[in-house]
Formats: sequence, structure tokens, C-alpha cells
Amino acid sequence: MEAVYTSDIPQTETSITFEEMYLLNRKLMMHTAMKILNNFADAEDCVSEAFLRTSKIFPKISHLERPKLTSLLVIIVRNAALDKYRANKRVVALEEPDIDTGTYYTDSYSFDSVIEAIGHLKDEYRDVLMLKFVYGYNTREMSDILGITSDNIYKRIQRAKAELARIIEKEG
Repeated sequence: MEAVYTSDIPQTETSITFEEMYLLNRKLMMHTAMKILNNFADAEDCVSEAFLRTSKIFPKISHLERPKLTSLLVIIVRNAALDKYRANKRVVALEEPDIDTGTYYTDSYSFDSVIEAIGHLKDEYRDVLMLKFVYGYNTREMSDILGITSDNIYKRIQRAKAELARIIEKEG
């Protein structure tokens, strides 16, 4: 399977190769997909889909430290598995009501309290915040990674910020 992904990907001397990334992370990615899907064939499909998505952005992420790269791969495979799960269940997600996020909070919060609050967010909200503010991806890149529209990315970020503010205010 590695040969298919690595054929057209440029490599540099200081970056990890696509094959190394695959070999180091495939078991964790499979485990992540299996936790969501409980179906080996579907989980394999999701891991393959995740590596296809990763191949599109590989030149940009190949220089990341291994823990950050692994975290990014888990986010990608988790989203692929959730997409597959939703498709299998044919569940139509209802839009949540819009939340007013125009309010800016000027209170200062400790870094630890913000990190703890992020840990309480749903995965889909935590993922977009991590991709945006930790990894520095723009909306288009996040859209490619997560396999959702740019509008959906904007909405998730908006909701994640609102939920994060609510959690911090509640705990603060």
C-alpha cells in the first residue's frame, strides 16, 4: 500500500518519509478507527482515506515533530471514521441554533485553565481549534484535512470558541 502513496511525494533529507509515517502510525490509526466503527473493513477504508488526505498535504507536514504529526494523523483518521459512521447510519445532522459569538472576553485566563477547558470540548471542536491555532492551518487546508466544507470549518470554529468561553466562564 505504501508504494501507491509515496510515488509522487517529494522528500527532503530532514523530513520523515511517507512510508516511515505510515509504518509508525498505521496501528494507532487503525485502533482509532476501530473504536468508532467496530468494523475492521470500514476501519481499513478510513485509514486508507486518511492516508490519501494526508498525501495531499504531506510536503507541508513532513517536517513536524513525531508527536505533532501523530496527533494530526489521529485527527484526520477520526474524522474519516466519523464520516463513515454517519454514512453507515444515514443520520442527518440537525443544525444547532446559532450562538452569538460576537462577544469578546477581555478577562485574562491562565494558560492551564484554557488547556483544561479545551480538553472538555467535543472532538470536532477540539480538532478545528488544534488545526487552526496549534498547527496554523488556514480554512482551505483544514477543509481538505477534515473533508468538510470551508463554511462548515468557520461554523465549527465559531461554535468551538463559544463553547470554550462558556466552559471557562463556568469554571472560572
